[in-house]
Amino acid sequence: MRLWNSLHTKFFLTYSLIAVAIILLVCMPMYVYLKNNIEKNTISRFDETVSKIKDRLDERVNQFDVLSQLLYWSSISNDSPAVNYLNGLASSQDFYERYQLRGALKSFVTMLSTVYPDAVNIRLFTMEGDLISDSEDDPTSVGPYEQYEELKRIAATNGETLLSYEPRDPWNATNGYPVFVFSRMLLPWETRAGMLEVMIKADELVDLETLSQIKGAQLNLFFGDAIIYSTDSGHKGLTQAQQQEYGRLKQQSSAGKYPFMAKSFGDKQYVFFKSNDPSDFSVMLTVPKRVVFASLVNFRNVAIAAMLLLILISVALFYILSRILTRPLKQLKRTIDRISLDENDEQLNMDNKYEMDEIHLINRSFRNMSERLKNSLEDTVRFRTLQLQAHFDMLQAQINPHFLFNMLGFIQSSAEDRNLNQVSALSQNLLGFFRYSISTQSPIITLEKELAFTIQYLELMKIRFVDKLRYRIEADPMLANLVVPKLILQPLVENSIQHGFNESTNSLEVVVSAYIESAHWIIRIEDNGVGIAEQRLAQVIAKVEDYLKQMLSSAEGEGMSQGGMGVANSMGRLKFMFKDNFAYEIENREDVPGVRIRLRGPLRR
Repeated sequence: MRLWNSLHTKFFLTYSLIAVAIILLVCMPMYVYLKNNIEKNTISRFDETVSKIKDRLDERVNQFDVLSQLLYWSSISNDSPAVNYLNGLASSQDFYERYQLRGALKSFVTMLSTVYPDAVNIRLFTMEGDLISDSEDDPTSVGPYEQYEELKRIAATNGETLLSYEPRDPWNATNGYPVFVFSRMLLPWETRAGMLEVMIKADELVDLETLSQIKGAQLNLFFGDAIIYSTDSGHKGLTQAQQQEYGRLKQQSSAGKYPFMAKSFGDKQYVFFKSNDPSDFSVMLTVPKRVVFASLVNFRNVAIAAMLLLILISVALFYILSRILTRPLKQLKRTIDRISLDENDEQLNMDNKYEMDEIHLINRSFRNMSERLKNSLEDTVRFRTLQLQAHFDMLQAQINPHFLFNMLGFIQSSAEDRNLNQVSALSQNLLGFFRYSISTQSPIITLEKELAFTIQYLELMKIRFVDKLRYRIEADPMLANLVVPKLILQPLVENSIQHGFNESTNSLEVVVSAYIESAHWIIRIEDNGVGIAEQRLAQVIAKVEDYLKQMLSSAEGEGMSQGGMGVANSMGRLKFMFKDNFAYEIENREDVPGVRIRLRGPLRR
């Protein structure tokens, strides 16, 4: 039976397809919903990171503006603001006056550092190179500002806020951490009294540790169109091409909706952008698309693996379920194939050449069982009819007046001679003979009981023929319980006695032997009588074969009255019981005169 025509396979495939469809219908919308949420949350997380940096930057810019205003409006003494002290320091040549001015400015800067603790250092520079700081480690003078690019850049402005990034404090080598520097020119339109610098740690403005964990993420801080900081390599290490590319992305961000996706440096990038129009500072974060959706890819892989695992588990369960559902049908089919009234009917494993499923196979098996039962019933009726016919013939033979008068005469003669033992033996044998021959309780009997009945018959015949009849019974004890049809040996022994004697025969010996040969039982009846002429032997064998054919093809034992109990009837009933496993031989003995009948059948039916 082809696999796809099996009911088991049909159940399995149907349930599996339904399970897969249900799993997909449930999991796919759930996956799309979770995918959209994860995508939205991921983008929101990066956008929130940029917003936090922008908010921190705005806060520090505002703080720096407040510090600048305090220099203009807060009085140190005599209602004079700090910028006037810077002007006096720049113009005074008196050592003592300069000392007092520096001390007042340093105290003011120290006070500012306590008000704004986020500032690492607050420094004031004069145009002549004086340095006033809240740190004792800073030098008091750095020389003319023209020597320093950073101071020159500040001096070239008109008082706007500048922001720069330094990998370490340029004025104090002991501060090795990166810093952001806010700076501006003081009194740019008047005396240009000096410059203000406020340093804050870089990780307080930008969470560098978090950004370093995002593979491929680049943060850029802009002042106007200029990049003042980039996580790629500060800003001084950027190539011209990199600066132009980041500038292009900034312009695209300013013109459109963000976040958005753009192709940059050969890869698709998500661009997150935030700006502060009043201060002209802006923050831009670029993250590769594959990094943004790395968690989504992991979720997709886990979801696919979970769906496949669920499908495999469901398929396995449905496979087991389909086997459980179809196993009783297969067992029923095998049971039906074994049902037969004939114990010798060897059931064959029918192939499924028409590729039917279990339901159709059971239907066919029912039809075959019905046919077998019908045939077996017919065979049983025929066998029973033959058995009843044998009993009827035996009854007729035994109630034959000649046979009965002879037996009664022998009993009377023994009684007159007062031979009570012989009378008892004759009566007992005759009683057992009649009881066995007319009993109809069962058509089959064990070989042990069949041999015992045959001995009773031979004992009765010995009384008739006196010393002219001898017999021997040789049986293997292993065959004592062998089941055979009833009344099969007595007719064969009777045939030997009737046809073995003649006028020239002084005595007759009948030998009945039963033994095992290979996987078969053998029963042999032979005598040392006159034998059978070859022509007559051929006629007997032909008569037996015709009788067997007529018996197997006729209904209700038609024509079985012909031939009586003889050899043909015994062969017929053995043939019914053992079918084609039974064989017989009728032949003349080679070494001595006489006839041998050999019966063979299987030890197991």
